[in-house]
Amino acid sequence: MTPRFWALLAVPALLFMGEAVARAAETVGPDEKRAGYMQLFATSFVGEGFRFNNPYRLATPLGSDAESVSLTSPYVDIGLGATFGGAGTFSHGMAFRMSFATSGVRQAVLTPSYLIYRRWSRAALYGRVGAAIVAQPESTWGGEAGVGGVAFVRGGLGVAAEVVGDVFYGAGTREVAITTIPVLSGQLGIVFAYEVLP
Repeated sequence: MTPRFWALLAVPALLFMGEAVARAAETVGPDEKRAGYMQLFATSFVGEGFRFNNPYRLATPLGSDAESVSLTSPYVDIGLGATFGGAGTFSHGMAFRMSFATSGVRQAVLTPSYLIYRRWSRAALYGRVGAAIVAQPESTWGGEAGVGGVAFVRGGLGVAAEVVGDVFYGAGTREVAITTIPVLSGQLGIVFAYEVLP
């Protein structure tokens, strides 16, 4: 099954789940801290990026030759996460993301990462850093870091924007034994947050 199929399947499922979460979510005052407090997340993003090294002469270069800065394929990013700590302070946890290219070469990237998160009543900021594991077309790995913000339109339902930086390591070419491919992406999406109270 293609990445586009999974993307089309995942987005409605996340929307349905987010509506249920938004109705069930309970709020905690911004200054309230409770032991055992936990927050769960489901996320869905769409994005596109700039590839700053193009050793395989991939499509959509922005300059005059094949090695110029180029655009990545558009992609869908879905994920789950959890943080622990007080509601009115920075909380720490883990996020697990899966990204699928929606055009061009099939590509799937799995990203487990450390997550730091801070929410106010109607907004939140977060950062994450972790490993980027390319599952297809060929297995390889790299690193990923992202920073984002969320504007909550309901208790647990928000719209989000994120800037993501990746470095991928790939197969060698005639020029180098191992290629290094930096990518800078921007993505927009939806975040569903559910507070688990002690």
